[in-house]
Amino acid sequence: MKISAILPAVVILSAGCRSNPLAAADDNAVNPPEIVRNDDVVRDGAPPAFLPRAVIYRTNGDYDDRVTVTLDASGTSLLSYPAPTDVTAASAPLVVADNWLLDRRGGISMNTAFLDWTYAQYASMKRTPTPAEIMSHIIPDARVIAVKTLPLTATEAATDTARVNAIITHLSDTKVSQVQSRQAVTELK
Repeated sequence: MKISAILPAVVILSAGCRSNPLAAADDNAVNPPEIVRNDDVVRDGAPPAFLPRAVIYRTNGDYDDRVTVTLDASGTSLLSYPAPTDVTAASAPLVVADNWLLDRRGGISMNTAFLDWTYAQYASMKRTPTPAEIMSHIIPDARVIAVKTLPLTATEAATDTARVNAIITHLSDTKVSQVQSRQAVTELK
């Protein structure tokens, strides 16, 4: 008996909960829904913006076989570090032209620190080290001294290092010509 009294009330109340189809049609005329097509995302043969770009970097020493972690801006706290299962030979950086390293793991920045553990040592660990253990294994003076984002995806860069080397050569040539231009301007003065 209670159900028979509640059911009509629910039906009456829900009847007022539908949208006005004319109002929806007017709204679509004024503000048409956004349609994203593939050719809107990929322009002039460039890869979609949501794919990670390749990053090359330089260090102040020979640290290409050392595990990297990310510190906060003050260098006193860990922001990011890998689990041993995240570290493989395939995630180690590739040495490319002019002593640049191609980041294959992701996350290299000016806040990157290097651990005294090699990739092989870290990958063989049975458990992830604690933040305190990681901080105690940071190589004190090891630094990233330059970072460049390349105009290709990380996957493209890893499979086409000749293209990466050509980009680096172009960067080096541009730098040399800029230095020569500055020297020429200085000599003119």
